[in-house]
Amino acid sequence: MMSNKAANISSEKNSSGTMAIEVNGLNKWFDKFHALKDISMSVLEKEIIVICGPSGSGKSTFIRCLNHLETYQEGSVSIFGQELGNDKNSSALIRENVGMLFQSFNLFPHLTILKNCTLGPIWLRKIPESKAVEQSMALLDRVGVSNLVSKYPGQISGGQQQRVAIARCLAMEPRIMLFDEPTSALDPEMIKEVLDVMIDLADSGMTMMCVTHEMQFAHQVADRVVFMSDGEIVEIGSPDQVLKNPKWDRTSQFLQHILSHKS
Repeated sequence: MMSNKAANISSEKNSSGTMAIEVNGLNKWFDKFHALKDISMSVLEKEIIVICGPSGSGKSTFIRCLNHLETYQEGSVSIFGQELGNDKNSSALIRENVGMLFQSFNLFPHLTILKNCTLGPIWLRKIPESKAVEQSMALLDRVGVSNLVSKYPGQISGGQQQRVAIARCLAMEPRIMLFDEPTSALDPEMIKEVLDVMIDLADSGMTMMCVTHEMQFAHQVADRVVFMSDGEIVEIGSPDQVLKNPKWDRTSQFLQHILSHKS
């Protein structure tokens, strides 16, 4: 059972009303395959969005477009009011504002846990090494792995590696965190430790978009749940509305499948 720490995150955290992400008319093709079909939505600063849907529905492609890891052929993406393009300014905008966690941990195997976390701040943000070490130690302590700083990724568990990956993202001081099924590569007993870190992050007021099939996490933490199917947003609303009283058959069928699989 997950902690109830974030079960009742107040909507007051969205009181600034600042638009963190705005997507308009996003279309993406892989050759002739239409992967994303006219996606439009906005995300407020400090809002928690959970994206769910069947395999192949476009969830990961969508979230990767927000970080320019995938190019799109039509539409626009804006981060804090600045539209992304294919230029150095957009790359800097993403680097300064957006962190992303993947299914695989993507840690450098030849570097210690501490050096994995300090590399980005030192080389990209030009932070002095002593400050980067101090900041990274505090973040590793926050995610519960500060005792592992001298170890290498191959010497620790998958759950510990994913928590290190979260700390590494946070070391770049992003305003937005994107999560692409961060627990899907983990054994069941390791999932809780990663979700608890994500719950703590949500509780701190981080703007988050999470692709996940962890429906308990979605109900506990999300401000809104987005259900995608066949490259489209089928349904979007509060966790209670989408997860407990969905309007569309495709949403109901997906949730029934997920719940039966989890039981």
